[in-house]
Amino acid sequence: MDPGADEKRDRLAERLQDLRRRLDAPSDDQDAFELDLYSYDESLIVAADLFDVEVPKGARGEMSAEQRTVLEERLAAAGMDVRGGD
Repeated sequence: MDPGADEKRDRLAERLQDLRRRLDAPSDDQDAFELDLYSYDESLIVAADLFDVEVPKGARGEMSAEQRTVLEERLAAAGMDVRGGD
């Protein structure tokens, strides 16, 4: 396996975990929250493509909370825990 691919997956997992933590933390800055959410959703799609995980129908546009949860669960099953594992 390509060692560069492992490094890319690790960086992507770290980015998703960092964004997830920021989204889960209370914030008064709505603009920052929306930017983090957009970045998180885009990164979820990249991870799904990287892991060959099916993206819920319609989620490549604007992702709903339910679609986001489904995609997080599918990625976890494929070996990428975006929530950072407790």
